[in-house]
Amino acid sequence: MKKSKVFLEDISALRRTAEKRLLENKQKNQDVSLSTVDMHRLIHELSVHQIELEMQHEELLQSRDHLEKGLERYTELYDFAPVGYLTLERDSTILEVNLKATRMLGVERSLLKGARFALFVDQAGVRVFNTLMERVFSHQEPAFCEVMLVHEADPLAQQSEVRIEAVVQNDGQSCWMVLSDITRQKQIERENVRLQETLVQARKMESIGRLAGGIAHEFNNMLQVMLGNIDMLIAREDLDVSAHRSFTTVRNSIMKAAGIVRQLLAFGGKQIISPTTLDLHVVVVDMVKILKPLMGEHIKVIVTSVDRLWPVRIDSTQIDQVMINLALNARAAIKECGTLNITTRNIVVDAAFCAVHSEIVPGDYVLLEVHDDGCGIDQETLDSVFEPFFTTKSMIEGTGLGLATVYGIVRQNRGAIFASSTQGAGATFMIYLPRSAAN
Repeated sequence: MKKSKVFLEDISALRRTAEKRLLENKQKNQDVSLSTVDMHRLIHELSVHQIELEMQHEELLQSRDHLEKGLERYTELYDFAPVGYLTLERDSTILEVNLKATRMLGVERSLLKGARFALFVDQAGVRVFNTLMERVFSHQEPAFCEVMLVHEADPLAQQSEVRIEAVVQNDGQSCWMVLSDITRQKQIERENVRLQETLVQARKMESIGRLAGGIAHEFNNMLQVMLGNIDMLIAREDLDVSAHRSFTTVRNSIMKAAGIVRQLLAFGGKQIISPTTLDLHVVVVDMVKILKPLMGEHIKVIVTSVDRLWPVRIDSTQIDQVMINLALNARAAIKECGTLNITTRNIVVDAAFCAVHSEIVPGDYVLLEVHDDGCGIDQETLDSVFEPFFTTKSMIEGTGLGLATVYGIVRQNRGAIFASSTQGAGATFMIYLPRSAAN
């Protein structure tokens, strides 16, 4: 623009020179016309300046075109950026906002301008956000925080977790703010923590299982020796009644200890088993006939099968152990009258389910679901419910091996078990046993 002005001034100067010469010649009564040489020189200079002006005009048009395209690119980058951009006053009033931010806040741009950004921060994050703004404007330095956003128009909409980065502009009265949606990132972080906890728990249970199985195996050998000797003593004909009674008491204690050892072996996966391909529902129905007297008249036992079950390969005695332990747990949880619901059905486990439950792999399973309407289990107890020797009962009432045995049996058969409960609304145990390849 400056060059064009200079050239125009040059043209005006040439014109003034020509007028001056004409005036001088007129005063001297000479011919007012310029000489041929001067005329050609003047025309040449004017032509050169005209060409230069046209070139400058073309450059200006190109510059304007570049500026317009640059503005379009800036607008596109600003509006369609993967993060939200806002300009805020000190009291968080929104001056400018891009399209990404409007989508994150769920409000049209025209309605956002003039509104206070603090209104879109959830109640728990308002203090954090206010601290951020105070620090940015007081210390004149960049700052960031993480808060949860809510949609003003729809408070029930899914909340977005965002990272806010702010820096004061040169005017000192407003700040740039960048919103980054970190909802997915935080979900992944929480999922990684959960998976890490699950892995630690699985490793702990595996280590305890190996230790318990090894100890139980050695202890079982010693019990067999003790049991053989006590049977020999009881069989003696010269044994008086008092000694016979004492030896019988000792033998009963040995047998009780042997029962605990069998539970430890089951938990450790070292129990001797004879798996067969069977219909799980048939085995459960047969076992319930034995369980009903055990549960008592005040507890109703209901067995249902949703599907024609796929076959599973497992030792039927292990199913009996699982059912007895779960039934005894339910009986303890149901203080007065109640119901024990036992359901079997086919289920296909997909990758989405496995992403939440890392203990199981995708595939076809038969689900055994046992639900009671008892007092329920609190979360702290639920987290430790499958650990050996963990019990909420007294030492006289239980050993803490019931659910640990169930866990060991299920894992030994390549299955998975999950527990859920709500206090006052009962507990549910879900056992997934893999479908057998047999037809």
